[in-house]
Amino acid sequence: MKNTSLLALVLCAGVPVLAQAPVSLNIADVATVKAGVVGQLQFQSNTDPVMQGTSDAFVIRRARLYLGGTVGDKIEFTVDTDQPKTGLPTSNTNGAQTSNSMVLQDVVLTYKFCKEFFLDGGILTIDPNHDGLAGAARLYGNDTSAYASLQNSAVNTVAGNRQVGLSARGLLGDHFEYHFGVTNGQRVNANDTVGTVPTLTAATQPTSTISSNNAMKVTIRGQYDLFDNEGAGYTTAEEYFGHKKIASIGAGYDRQDEYKQTTGDLFVDMPVNGGDVFNFEANYWVYDGGTFIPSLLKQKDWSIQTGYLFGGTHIAPILRFEQKRYDNPGTTMSTTGVSTTSVGSNLNEDRQCIGLAYFLKEHRANFKLFYNNIKPKNNTIGAATTTPAQNSYHQITAQFQIAAW
Repeated sequence: MKNTSLLALVLCAGVPVLAQAPVSLNIADVATVKAGVVGQLQFQSNTDPVMQGTSDAFVIRRARLYLGGTVGDKIEFTVDTDQPKTGLPTSNTNGAQTSNSMVLQDVVLTYKFCKEFFLDGGILTIDPNHDGLAGAARLYGNDTSAYASLQNSAVNTVAGNRQVGLSARGLLGDHFEYHFGVTNGQRVNANDTVGTVPTLTAATQPTSTISSNNAMKVTIRGQYDLFDNEGAGYTTAEEYFGHKKIASIGAGYDRQDEYKQTTGDLFVDMPVNGGDVFNFEANYWVYDGGTFIPSLLKQKDWSIQTGYLFGGTHIAPILRFEQKRYDNPGTTMSTTGVSTTSVGSNLNEDRQCIGLAYFLKEHRANFKLFYNNIKPKNNTIGAATTTPAQNSYHQITAQFQIAAW
């Protein structure tokens, strides 16, 4: 907890220092090394959808240390750590709070062949959607959509939406960006068969055996930029503060075995009115975990986020609307592929969010206050279940971010 306490102190007192450029070191004119930090201190107030009580807590949402640099003109590297959601209440058990250890989040080695082809290897951020690829320190709202990257709650990720593998990305001409990744994804021993032996379960699998019949996870994304491009970076940003004129349309596909995701997005970040910026982002996801990721039920989700940054005051009011729709709400999928009813769970829902952001130093130092109302939709309770109905509930977050990288 010492590093968490230190970060909290820095968050309160370190804006003048950390809002500046990170520490950089030049080594014999051949290599450069620079260090940075991202910290998000958050207060949140959540009501319970069943009991309707309120839980208030201070949370270290993110605590990241960055180390990156270059070797010559072609090689770049990035290493970062994170200690997420420290202090978050985890259950109804007295005193239960998240106390995560610091994890190795990204380890990226990049070889820049040309602007049309960058090759990344290591522990990588992989996602087919613009919102899912957004860097945590460069978000417009207080977080990504609730429905972005849902596959990561089921896939054996290294950390967040990170996977071990290779990724190619580049900028074709001045307007088309692409990402293509091949990673480990999920390792499932239920796929293993030996001749005519039935599919093995975890209980019958010998302890010396490993999952040996798994396809790699493939992620594809393409984006067309009408005006300026976003540069086909390792991650995207959700706000450029008038430095770029962005209007893009993107589509992506993610697949491993029977799991698949199809997604599309529209992103606008347009300077207007001599210093103001209009921002709009729409995302659509079609998820289907199949029998490979049975907990990821078939669903079609969308989110719309829009805001207007008043350049003279650095203040941006932000609205976000989101919707989740299961193909068969209230059901779960067993590992054998047979649907079973679990009424009261896996609810459709609507989300309406209103917020206010104060970008004191753009992404380097900002404050965001958001109110989010969540409304479960299919709340019918069957006679054979004891699952209680869920009511509408809210989340209030106040987040302070500092970032230097």
